[in-house]
Amino acid sequence: MAKASAAAADANGENVAVDYDGTVYTVPTPINWDIDVLDELEAGRFTKALKLVLGADQYDAFKAAKPRKLSDAVALWEGISAACGVGSTGN
Repeated sequence: MAKASAAAADANGENVAVDYDGTVYTVPTPINWDIDVLDELEAGRFTKALKLVLGADQYDAFKAAKPRKLSDAVALWEGISAACGVGSTGN
């Protein structure tokens, strides 16, 4: 999603679609993330932050796809970041 589209989604309170490994996840834009996401990220609890952004059902679907490495979760997170127009995790 282009930054302009992400900004429009922010302004309209819409979610964005993230295609990762053949599955489309729907997530809120960062401006609409629960404050707990920031707390989890700040505390270094990446998987809890990812679960909060995805929601329990989508997180369970991600896990059911059998991701095997941290790199799988990081790739999904980077897809979310790109779709939201916020850049890379730096990994």
